[in-house]
Amino acid sequence: MKAVALIAVSACLLMGCTRDYYEIKKADLSQPFIVNSSPTFQGYFYQGTDADFHYFTSKWKYGSDKRFKINKADMAVSREAAFGKEELLVFLFEPNNLEYETFTKMGNKTIYIQKK
Repeated sequence: MKAVALIAVSACLLMGCTRDYYEIKKADLSQPFIVNSSPTFQGYFYQGTDADFHYFTSKWKYGSDKRFKINKADMAVSREAAFGKEELLVFLFEPNNLEYETFTKMGNKTIYIQKK
């Protein structure tokens, strides 16, 4: 029994427990990436994609991070990475002095992502 529990916990840690991500519905796509000027906000990070969703985390210096996912059918992206394999910074504006590429468009807003 302990072995089964250990395997389950290990799998969640390695895979990031995709069930812990709040789903953003198509009607609410304007809300997941908002400009946040709080000094404790560290940014949005792309966590990767699986067969159904793109996964993101908004990170905070203090307090808990917020995890959300967007259905692949609702948001086309320029390139996908396997979920849990890498973490890339997402930009709401064209960054200065950093390498980036266009990641997606949401209405009139262009979202950029850090180049690998």
